[in-house]
Amino acid sequence: MSLDRVRIVLVRPREAQNVGAVARAMKNMGLGRLVLVDAADLDEARAATLAVHAGDVLAARREAATLADALAGCGFVVGTSGRPTAARDGGIAPRTLAPRIVAAAATNDVALVFGPEDSGLTLEELKLCHHVLTIPTSDAYGSLNLAQSVLVVAYELWTAAVPAEAERTLAPHERLELLWTKLEAGLTAVSFLHGDEAPAMMRRLRRLLGRAELDDDEVQILLGVARQMTWAGTRARRSSD
Repeated sequence: MSLDRVRIVLVRPREAQNVGAVARAMKNMGLGRLVLVDAADLDEARAATLAVHAGDVLAARREAATLADALAGCGFVVGTSGRPTAARDGGIAPRTLAPRIVAAAATNDVALVFGPEDSGLTLEELKLCHHVLTIPTSDAYGSLNLAQSVLVVAYELWTAAVPAEAERTLAPHERLELLWTKLEAGLTAVSFLHGDEAPAMMRRLRRLLGRAELDDDEVQILLGVARQMTWAGTRARRSSD
């Protein structure tokens, strides 16, 4: 699913380098719409230094005089806050909210709003948002810089938006039984299995490899290992005769 309708809104960003780093984080995660609100004159050179290969995102940015202007046309608005009260007042973690953001972006323009580096969004600004997102962090040090915050949220959106990997087709029962037979023969040939402990060891190996949920290609690799062990063990015995 595309994230083309998601815009990242930075309110009163203070440092050009942070804006550039945000552009880079956005491009890393498939986002391209950047809006700056009430921003000081941006030092393009300093911003470009941190944007690296996301200069196109930086160049295509839009500037708005007010947050309300930046949110025009958006049907789904998410504000971000790192204040301790945000979590207490119902702030939602990015991983929880990301699927809802992605779903909304299928048919609506969506804004993710980030406040100034030093103070964050004001309560009045958060009132313009439909949801408040807060990033869980360690109690030891919970402060994230602006680009880090954008990257964490953008990563969760990217993860929620990309198609899930196709489920693997696991090897059928008969292939696994063939593997156990050949593996037992190979391990016996190299003297790994011997004596009264051999059956118990094979049961443990079956459980161990069973937990790996092998597919047919993986079974084929292990069958090759088993054949090689059988060949090596047989050759060693012949050499010693």
